Amino acid sequence: MFKIVVAAAFVLIANSALARDRPIQSCEKAPLLAEIQKIFPDHVIGESAEVEPKPVNKLPRFPRGIWMRSGSSLTCVVVVLDAEGTPQAAIVSYPSRFALTDQEKQMVLSVQWTPAQVGGQARPSLISMDFQTR
Repeated sequence: MFKIVVAAAFVLIANSALARDRPIQSCEKAPLLAEIQKIFPDHVIGESAEVEPKPVNKLPRFPRGIWMRSGSSLTCVVVVLDAEGTPQAAIVSYPSRFALTDQEKQMVLSVQWTPAQVGGQARPSLISMDFQTR
């Protein structure tokens, strides 16, 4: 687990020059999303699975600090799920220089998901959570 987080951090830092904070309207266009997909090539994008992962319980109320500290009206966090739907990591994909606090990361990782399914088989997946002010 630690190796995954270290590898993800290294790749994201190394590629931050590619992901300058251009204003985006959707987490599907987050500059670092492609880099995260390269780190987890065996994970399916949750929205493209035949059966999409869904939160098992109601999502917790996330603190306003996520929006206020990011300096953006949109903050995108990719949650790495194993084949059972258990969160393994949370990686910010936009804005590139923003990081979750330990408390915010624990809140994101506390959400249990149903597994993604492709061809009737449970698959590890990547879920993009967006935190947006309107």
